[in-house]
Amino acid sequence: MAAAVACGIAAAWYIGLFTPDGRFSRVDAGRLLPPAASLAALVPNGAREPGDSRPRTFLGFGDGDTSSECKWSSVPAGQDRPFRTVRIRAETRVAERRTSGVTRAEQSLAVWADAARNGGRPTTPVAVGDGGYARVDTMTWVIVFSRVVVYDVHVRFRISNALVDVSARTHTRPDDQTTALVRGLAADTAKRLARLG
Repeated sequence: MAAAVACGIAAAWYIGLFTPDGRFSRVDAGRLLPPAASLAALVPNGAREPGDSRPRTFLGFGDGDTSSECKWSSVPAGQDRPFRTVRIRAETRVAERRTSGVTRAEQSLAVWADAARNGGRPTTPVAVGDGGYARVDTMTWVIVFSRVVVYDVHVRFRISNALVDVSARTHTRPDDQTTALVRGLAADTAKRLARLG
């Protein structure tokens, strides 16, 4: 009898029944979005874009990792002062077999930073949450005789098993001052997230 119980406990451990998910369950990005007054420095005359920010799994049902997204954009659309859109994307990692949700979130953040470095995009560590990184992505489109350049300033951080990407989009090359605005928004978002858990 004792051997059967021991085998049952060992099997439960092996398939991950004792592995913790982490502090958060289904983080909603809409709850992390600061009030309009706080966002006015980034996107004056902005408004929340319509859409449901409730967390969803990859297929939209069942248990597992979830993601949620919320955007705040300029009205009328297309104005950069200094940004035209602010986006908050929240991902919640859950345990997978013997790997905790916290460890999976740490690994995802490290992969994101490594991929940026390997792609030649400078990535800077930032003191937000339990650790994070900042980078600027540049995208260029050439349409007939016109060239469009878009800059996305990202701050991606982790608290426990939650990964949050705070980003802002502009067509004007961001300077240190505008990048600092996004880092400040990320720090405010981290405080909001910490209060949820």
